[in-house]
Amino acid sequence: MYKGKDDQLEIRSREFQEVLGNVPPWVFRYGLSLMFFLVFIILVGCAIFKYPDTINATLTLTSTTPTVSLIAKTSGRLKDFYVVDKQFVSAGQYLAVVDNPSEKNDILFLKKYLYNLLENTDEITYLPPKNLKLGDMQSLYSSFYIALSDYLEFKRLKYYEKKNDFMDIKLKETEEYYEALKNQKKIVERQFLISQKQYERDSLLNRKGILSDEELEISTVAYLQANMAAENIHSSLKNTGMQITQTREGLLDAEYQYQDRKHTLETSIKTYVEQVLTQIQMWEQIYVFVSPIDGIVSFTSYSTKNQNVISGENIFNVIPNITGELLGKASIPMYSSGNVMAGQNVHIRFFNFPDIEYGMVRGVVKTISIVPSKSNEDKEHYIVEVSFPNGLVTAYNKKIKYQPEMKAQAEIITQEISVLERFFMPLRKIWTESLK
Repeated sequence: MYKGKDDQLEIRSREFQEVLGNVPPWVFRYGLSLMFFLVFIILVGCAIFKYPDTINATLTLTSTTPTVSLIAKTSGRLKDFYVVDKQFVSAGQYLAVVDNPSEKNDILFLKKYLYNLLENTDEITYLPPKNLKLGDMQSLYSSFYIALSDYLEFKRLKYYEKKNDFMDIKLKETEEYYEALKNQKKIVERQFLISQKQYERDSLLNRKGILSDEELEISTVAYLQANMAAENIHSSLKNTGMQITQTREGLLDAEYQYQDRKHTLETSIKTYVEQVLTQIQMWEQIYVFVSPIDGIVSFTSYSTKNQNVISGENIFNVIPNITGELLGKASIPMYSSGNVMAGQNVHIRFFNFPDIEYGMVRGVVKTISIVPSKSNEDKEHYIVEVSFPNGLVTAYNKKIKYQPEMKAQAEIITQEISVLERFFMPLRKIWTESLK
């Protein structure tokens, strides 16, 4: 039985050899040529055909005026709620307040009062209420209240102004007296000259024996009295001049004391004002949700008062009125990040708008961060900023509606490499490393 099978195989083998032995020569010639031609075409195609390298990343849509998230800085109950969802809000507007020891209206009143005080301290003529409910800043407010009371009392008494007025009057009267003395001096000097001439004549007559000694003595006494009057008036003028100088010095001292006291009180007030305003700002940062920009408020999971918020939670988002330039922020790993350069195309597929239905959006790499950042997993990555030359118009010519913080899959087109080059790249790596 086994022998019969071997005979059959031998017969078939001989038949196969007979067929091969009778193959025409042109089949080998053209077959080999065709095979080499096909190999050549494949090699040329591999060298010519290129396809790009890409780096995938998750992209977040934002703008030059991004959406602002308001995060709870403390845990507690929402005591007051002032807005509704999608309401327009202005910069500085209160959105909600977390329960705290302070009274919001008292703080708002004090804040307005303090800013008015900073603009013009001289115009403040009244004290704020003493019993404002200010919580942790109550002690600081009490010190401010005392300093402001001292300043208003200083303004009410006007001690230094009145003192200056009295000294001005005294100076004016002294100057008038000085002028009167100067006029008296002229008269006294004339009297002295007359008495001097009379004395000289009487002395001459006495020497000639015409005038007696008693009469000469009368003339001498008159001369001496006139001389004394002249000396007295001269001393009075000198003393009065010194009084004028002293009064002027007193005025300067009084003015200096007034300005110094005023400056000390105003400086103290401004220091307390700045400290209280700083405390109010800290209070707002901790307990109040304040809109930092004009825009539309968007609620998260909180919409009414008496809800309990937890520190670190996002409570509100404020979407700016003016979007500005659209930007995408993508995070790419360090591996192959050196291939990313400004100007490269980016294919963006938004999760909210499936690319099968809407198409992808074209972006361009604008910048790449110089220094890597660390993610929550402690992995280093680079931030790539992507611009949108055509806005949010897709490849299907559809306009995607802008929604802040939209997520997308970004595909950065780095460089195009041929199939042949890709084949030789690992060989080149092995060859280069083996030489070293």
